[in-house]
Amino acid sequence: METKSALRWKTAVFLVVAVISNSFGNLLLAIGMDRMPSFAGTPFVHYLYLLVANPYVIPGTALSAIYMLAQLSLFSWADLSFVAPVIASSYVVTALLSEFVLGEHVELERWLGVLLICAGVAFVIRTPTETKSEGQ
Repeated sequence: METKSALRWKTAVFLVVAVISNSFGNLLLAIGMDRMPSFAGTPFVHYLYLLVANPYVIPGTALSAIYMLAQLSLFSWADLSFVAPVIASSYVVTALLSEFVLGEHVELERWLGVLLICAGVAFVIRTPTETKSEGQ
Protein backbone atom coordinates (compact mmCIF):
# COMPACT_ATOMS: atom_id res chain seq x y z
CA MET A 1 0.00 0.00 0.00
CA GLU A 2 1.30 3.45 -0.94
CA THR A 3 1.80 6.15 1.63
CA LYS A 4 -0.15 9.37 1.26
CA SER A 5 3.06 11.22 0.46
CA ALA A 6 3.99 8.77 -2.31
CA LEU A 7 0.47 8.96 -3.73
CA ARG A 8 0.61 12.76 -3.72
CA TRP A 9 3.91 12.71 -5.63
CA LYS A 10 2.64 10.13 -8.11
CA THR A 11 -0.52 12.16 -8.65
CA ALA A 12 1.47 15.37 -9.16
CA VAL A 13 3.80 13.73 -11.70
CA PHE A 14 0.95 12.19 -13.68
CA LEU A 15 -0.97 15.48 -13.63
CA VAL A 16 2.05 17.37 -14.98
CA VAL A 17 2.58 14.72 -17.67
CA ALA A 18 -1.10 14.88 -18.63
CA VAL A 19 -1.23 18.68 -18.78
CA ILE A 20 2.04 19.11 -20.69
CA SER A 21 1.43 16.27 -23.15
CA ASN A 22 -2.12 17.45 -23.82
CA SER A 23 -1.07 21.06 -24.37
CA PHE A 24 1.95 20.35 -26.54
CA GLY A 25 0.11 17.59 -28.39
CA ASN A 26 -2.63 20.06 -29.28
CA LEU A 27 -0.01 22.62 -30.32
CA LEU A 28 1.73 20.16 -32.67
CA LEU A 29 -1.58 18.98 -34.11
CA ALA A 30 -2.69 22.57 -34.72
CA ILE A 31 0.59 23.36 -36.49
CA GLY A 32 0.41 20.16 -38.52
CA MET A 33 -3.20 20.56 -39.56
CA ASP A 34 -2.62 24.19 -40.50
CA ARG A 35 -0.14 22.92 -43.09
CA MET A 36 -2.57 20.38 -44.55
CA PRO A 37 -4.60 21.00 -47.70
CA SER A 38 -8.38 21.13 -47.66
CA PHE A 39 -9.85 17.73 -46.83
CA ALA A 40 -12.70 18.27 -49.27
CA GLY A 41 -10.36 19.12 -52.13
CA THR A 42 -7.85 16.27 -51.69
CA PRO A 43 -8.28 12.60 -52.61
CA PHE A 44 -8.67 10.58 -49.41
CA VAL A 45 -5.65 8.29 -49.87
CA HIS A 46 -3.42 11.25 -50.70
CA TYR A 47 -4.74 13.11 -47.65
CA LEU A 48 -3.89 10.10 -45.44
CA TYR A 49 -0.39 10.02 -46.92
CA LEU A 50 0.05 13.73 -46.19
CA LEU A 51 -1.11 13.18 -42.60
CA VAL A 52 1.41 10.41 -42.01
CA ALA A 53 4.19 12.36 -43.74
CA ASN A 54 3.46 15.54 -41.76
CA PRO A 55 6.29 16.04 -39.21
CA TYR A 56 3.89 17.54 -36.65
CA VAL A 57 0.92 15.18 -36.76
CA ILE A 58 2.59 11.94 -35.63
CA PRO A 59 4.39 13.54 -32.63
CA GLY A 60 1.20 15.44 -31.76
CA THR A 61 -0.76 12.21 -31.88
CA ALA A 62 1.86 10.45 -29.74
CA LEU A 63 1.65 13.21 -27.12
CA SER A 64 -2.15 12.95 -27.18
CA ALA A 65 -1.81 9.20 -26.53
CA ILE A 66 0.54 9.89 -23.60
CA TYR A 67 -2.02 12.35 -22.24
CA MET A 68 -4.76 9.74 -22.49
CA LEU A 69 -2.64 7.09 -20.73
CA ALA A 70 -1.73 9.52 -17.94
CA GLN A 71 -5.38 10.50 -17.51
CA LEU A 72 -6.53 6.87 -17.46
CA SER A 73 -3.87 6.08 -14.88
CA LEU A 74 -5.04 8.96 -12.71
CA PHE A 75 -8.61 7.68 -12.90
CA SER A 76 -7.41 4.38 -11.41
CA TRP A 77 -6.60 6.00 -8.06
CA ALA A 78 -8.16 9.48 -8.04
CA ASP A 79 -11.72 10.73 -8.33
CA LEU A 80 -13.06 11.97 -11.66
CA SER A 81 -14.26 15.08 -9.82
CA PHE A 82 -10.60 15.78 -8.95
CA VAL A 83 -8.79 14.70 -12.11
CA ALA A 84 -10.95 16.38 -14.76
CA PRO A 85 -10.94 19.88 -13.23
CA VAL A 86 -7.19 19.81 -12.48
CA ILE A 87 -6.34 18.60 -15.97
CA ALA A 88 -8.35 21.59 -17.22
CA SER A 89 -5.22 23.57 -16.38
CA SER A 90 -4.00 22.32 -19.78
CA TYR A 91 -6.35 24.97 -21.22
CA VAL A 92 -4.22 27.59 -19.51
CA VAL A 93 -1.01 26.18 -21.01
CA THR A 94 -2.70 25.87 -24.40
CA ALA A 95 -3.81 29.52 -24.33
CA LEU A 96 -0.25 30.59 -23.49
CA LEU A 97 1.16 28.45 -26.30
CA SER A 98 -1.43 29.83 -28.70
CA GLU A 99 -0.49 33.40 -27.89
CA PHE A 100 3.28 33.08 -27.68
CA VAL A 101 4.13 30.20 -30.05
CA LEU A 102 1.40 30.37 -32.67
CA GLY A 103 1.12 34.15 -32.54
CA GLU A 104 -2.64 34.09 -32.07
CA HIS A 105 -4.23 37.14 -30.51
CA VAL A 106 -6.02 35.85 -27.42
CA GLU A 107 -8.79 38.30 -26.55
CA LEU A 108 -9.32 39.71 -23.05
CA GLU A 109 -12.47 37.60 -22.58
CA ARG A 110 -10.45 34.44 -23.22
CA TRP A 111 -7.77 35.52 -20.72
CA LEU A 112 -10.55 36.13 -18.18
CA GLY A 113 -11.77 32.60 -18.85
CA VAL A 114 -8.22 31.32 -18.34
CA LEU A 115 -8.11 33.13 -14.98
CA LEU A 116 -11.39 31.47 -13.98
CA ILE A 117 -9.91 28.09 -14.86
CA CYS A 118 -6.85 28.91 -12.73
CA ALA A 119 -9.11 29.80 -9.81
CA GLY A 120 -11.10 26.59 -10.21
CA VAL A 121 -7.95 24.46 -10.37
CA ALA A 122 -6.62 26.22 -7.26
CA PHE A 123 -9.79 25.29 -5.36
CA VAL A 124 -9.88 21.67 -6.55
CA ILE A 125 -6.17 20.96 -6.02
CA ARG A 126 -6.61 21.65 -2.30
CA THR A 127 -9.11 18.79 -1.93
CA PRO A 128 -8.30 15.10 -1.46
CA THR A 129 -7.65 13.15 -4.66
CA GLU A 130 -9.94 10.34 -3.58
CA THR A 131 -13.07 10.47 -1.46
CA LYS A 132 -14.43 6.94 -1.80
CA SER A 133 -13.99 4.57 1.13
CA GLU A 134 -12.01 1.34 0.67
CA GLY A 135 -15.12 -0.84 0.27
CA GLN A 136 -16.69 1.09 -2.61
